[in-house]
Amino acid sequence: MGETEKEFADASHVNDIDAASSDAILLATAADTSTYSPWSLPMFRLYGALSIAYLCGCLNGFDGSLMGAINAMTPYQNYFGVGSTGSSTGLVFAIYNIGSIPAVVLTGPVNDYLGRRAGMFTGAVIIILGTCIQAPSVNMHMFIAGRFLLGFGVSFCCVSAPCYVSEMAHPKWRGTITGLYNTCWYIGSIIASWTCYGSAFLKSNWAFRIPIWCQLVSSVIVAVGVFFLPESPRWLVARDRVDEARAILAKYHGEGRADHPIVNLQISEMFYQIQTDASDKRWWDYSALFKTRNARSRLICVMGMAFFGQWSGNSIASYYLPEMMKTAGIDDEHTQLRLNGIYPVLCWFGAVFGARMTDRIGRRPLLIYSILFSAICFAIITGTTKISVENHNKMATNATITFVYLFGIVFSFGWTPLQSMYIAETLPTETRAKGTALGNFGSNVAGTVVQYASGPAFKHLTFYFYLVFVAWDLIEAVVIYFFFVETKERTLEELEEVFSDPHPVKKSLQKRSPVRANGLLMHVTLAVSENPGMTTMNARKSRVKLDGAVAIAIHTGPSPLMRLPSDVMAGSHALGAPKTMLIAFMGNSSQPICKHRSLEHLRTRQLTSRSEIKSDRHRTASISTPRFNSSLSPSSPDNDFAKVANATIPSTHISATEDLLNSSVAAPFPSLRAQFRPIFQLESSCPPIPFQPRSIRPVFTTEEAERLLTSFQLNVNFWYPTVSKATLQILFEKMQNGFIGNSCEDCAALLVLALGAASELIKLVHSSVEPRGFESRQHQSELMAMATVCFDEAMKLLSVAYMEISTISTQCVFLAALYCSFLQRPLQTWGHLSTAAAKCRSLLAYRTGSGNPEDEECIRRIFWSCYIIESDLISELSHLPQSGVAEVESEVPLPGPLQTHFNEAETEASALYFLSCISIRRLLNRVHHLLYADDKQKTYINSRDDSLRGLIAELDHQLVLWRDTLPDFLRFEDDTRECVNEHAAFARQRYLACKSVIYRPYVEIILKQIDSAHSIETIEGAARCLTASCNHISNLRSFGQTVLIDTWICSLSMTSTMFIILVSLRTAALRTSVIQHQIADYGPHLQNLLSAWIGVMPQKSPSIQQSIRLIAEMENLIRGSL
Repeated sequence: MGETEKEFADASHVNDIDAASSDAILLATAADTSTYSPWSLPMFRLYGALSIAYLCGCLNGFDGSLMGAINAMTPYQNYFGVGSTGSSTGLVFAIYNIGSIPAVVLTGPVNDYLGRRAGMFTGAVIIILGTCIQAPSVNMHMFIAGRFLLGFGVSFCCVSAPCYVSEMAHPKWRGTITGLYNTCWYIGSIIASWTCYGSAFLKSNWAFRIPIWCQLVSSVIVAVGVFFLPESPRWLVARDRVDEARAILAKYHGEGRADHPIVNLQISEMFYQIQTDASDKRWWDYSALFKTRNARSRLICVMGMAFFGQWSGNSIASYYLPEMMKTAGIDDEHTQLRLNGIYPVLCWFGAVFGARMTDRIGRRPLLIYSILFSAICFAIITGTTKISVENHNKMATNATITFVYLFGIVFSFGWTPLQSMYIAETLPTETRAKGTALGNFGSNVAGTVVQYASGPAFKHLTFYFYLVFVAWDLIEAVVIYFFFVETKERTLEELEEVFSDPHPVKKSLQKRSPVRANGLLMHVTLAVSENPGMTTMNARKSRVKLDGAVAIAIHTGPSPLMRLPSDVMAGSHALGAPKTMLIAFMGNSSQPICKHRSLEHLRTRQLTSRSEIKSDRHRTASISTPRFNSSLSPSSPDNDFAKVANATIPSTHISATEDLLNSSVAAPFPSLRAQFRPIFQLESSCPPIPFQPRSIRPVFTTEEAERLLTSFQLNVNFWYPTVSKATLQILFEKMQNGFIGNSCEDCAALLVLALGAASELIKLVHSSVEPRGFESRQHQSELMAMATVCFDEAMKLLSVAYMEISTISTQCVFLAALYCSFLQRPLQTWGHLSTAAAKCRSLLAYRTGSGNPEDEECIRRIFWSCYIIESDLISELSHLPQSGVAEVESEVPLPGPLQTHFNEAETEASALYFLSCISIRRLLNRVHHLLYADDKQKTYINSRDDSLRGLIAELDHQLVLWRDTLPDFLRFEDDTRECVNEHAAFARQRYLACKSVIYRPYVEIILKQIDSAHSIETIEGAARCLTASCNHISNLRSFGQTVLIDTWICSLSMTSTMFIILVSLRTAALRTSVIQHQIADYGPHLQNLLSAWIGVMPQKSPSIQQSIRLIAEMENLIRGSL
């Protein structure tokens, strides 16, 4: 498959992903806003089922205290002829872990092919068999054989049970439920230690046999109980038994409802997880764990936790605690066993508390400080034991006991909760199963070594053996400090960024980007997009593309929504760009590219990232022409989800200024309604743009042409970087030659000069800096005349551009649309824009351009520029026919590398700014569709506001993500402080506009239900809308892009914002939110700005003039209400 065909295949595949994002948001929102109770009947059923699995955790902990206790019993020592220390004792202890090692090979297949219940049953039966051999054993060989089987069987239980608990746990409390399983080790240990304490009063062999027989209790319950348990839903889904899985989830999670949101959500998530896990097909191949530097960094963490978790001194404190007490001078057997029983109780409390603190303190601090404290404890234990033994000092003995207990508590606090969690966190999905198995293998090997070696070590070294752990724990602390990354609050996707960095530890300690991976929504979206047959989603909803939620992105292939810049864009991963970067969510791999990377690397990385999530079927997909999926065309029926996924503004949205003034909330203000005329009516009755007949084309000196070309580059071509440096050089030659031809190049050159002159005029009139060399009003007139002449001449040639289908002809029509925006003529702008968009769609669909990659990139950029400007127009004139760019935008690559400026830094900054504008516009379109489509708006306003809360919160998160991942030169504060430059200030205006629109439903709920009591959340949401609205007005300045391109849309936006402030001022529940701002100054501020902006125009826009009048009237009404 050639390179071009691959890109088409990429487009075909990504087309199957994005549309499900809206579905994911709504599904997750429904699940999140549903009410759950841990005390409901289904939950108690769940607790009963999980209790069987918890018993498997007790089985492993039971042996930890059992052998340590019976090893201290005189009947046991006498019967088998062993001492409490020595190599034979070490072998007895170690054989349990030795038995676990060969079981590693079988636990996976049993667990995966026969199910979780089968794994627990197999383990329980083997444990029963081992107990029946060990308990009545007549010699040490039989005893060791029984322990070998016990270790072999426990390995099955320790794999199947935690999987079962995690997969059956209710998502609302999954962390707590899973964490409780990890504490069951100590529960088993507590039961074993106190059973041994009680049986020790017997003087016969039953003293040690009774505790061993007690292992049958939990293992028999497990072996019988599994037949009454439901199978793991995830395992059932993996076996295509979806109906059974749904029935189980409905019974235990969904209050008996198979269509409960939490059931749908989990089924979707399982589809995604299973699909991802299935990518690792070669069960024998472990090379992925160490073949890359990234993988080796992870493996260090995995194996470090596996070995350190056994070699830190905890094993001897568990198995040899009575011997430690004996070494400290406590010879009484019952006292040793009593202390042995107290130890796991204290450790259990430490483990439970530590589990609650892992997310507060962090992984590295817990591991490092607890292991350092462990070293201190062992050092003190060595000294106090020495004093106790040599001087028979009672206080030293008590001190030894105290620090043994302190060691157990602190180690349990810092290490027990993390031993399995940290390993899982550091492994990616595709290698997690193998990595965990390897970690378990390493843990068993380490346990075998330390348990076997500790017996003879205690015998020959006595208390000096503790110094080994002092030194080793210090070594562990150093290794952890230099090689273990911090995983606190980082998603598995974000950790990919950490481990991909040349210095993973340093990277993990950097301040985390505010980006949340939002894995759940991403998982759901992927599940929907990749499983069109799944029963939880309508099949048509699985056609289009993943967006990660309502994400935003930069991208060079068919665009899955992108998340934009932090660091300049760091957070959940994405694109790299020079010195700053943008972030895109690509399937399940959200990797932020390194901060200092090129746009070319950014493009390459995205293509690579996309390819990683493709199945073989998609890689070999056939290529179809035309490129665009007909299912996404505007004419397609019932394509609501396609429109949401494609970030389309619905034609029925009711968020425009005209809709507000015609709504019921405007009824108390008849003076406003009396002054208002429909916007389309005003603009359509406006006189046509005048053209002056001329027979001679304008002539420019080289200096003038260079100056206007530079002005065009620094302004228009910075905001909408659609003209390449190479094209500008061609156009410059046309300018120097005097426009002797009638080609599209001549037309484009004239339009560039017109827009360059318009840019100079705007800067001259509205700049806060004293102009240099162009002070006179006469020069303003000259600039306006120059722009007018160039535009007039360009219009004579525009018919040539309309007749051609090429990159340069498309540029001509688009530049004509921009100049009409400068003239504040929205309908003419829309007309040219629609033509340019149609040309773009044709060229992109059929790839019939010049074949020059630069031309193709220019067309893509014009496409996205049309998308932005058309969306702005449609947001106020909702019934204008749309060109269709929005319906297919998810299939069009976002901007890639293109040299648009003579300065490399300007090219880069322009590209990043353009991408940020695309991203915020896409998000705004989704907000309009999800909140303001006519049918949705009626539903929301007439229902409880709870139904909105989750959706608005997610949209706000996406907005915050956009802001927090902007490049440094576009950073701004969410208030009225000055920005670093005009581009950042304009970006803030977009941000504030989006925020106010996101939270406006709360204001409308209060206004339309003014006599009702409202929740605190509703009032706070309304306050956020009003604060953003006030800041939006306060921060408005004569920004170049606003004046040249967006004056018309800005005038209407400010009118609706003023109206929201006015009606809120007259509503008791909202008044306090606006009265704290300087709202009395808003009217004059806006009138002065808008009047200045239309002052240079030969013809004034009637709708802008109407906006000025309405704002003046609102100012009077506001002053009368203060």
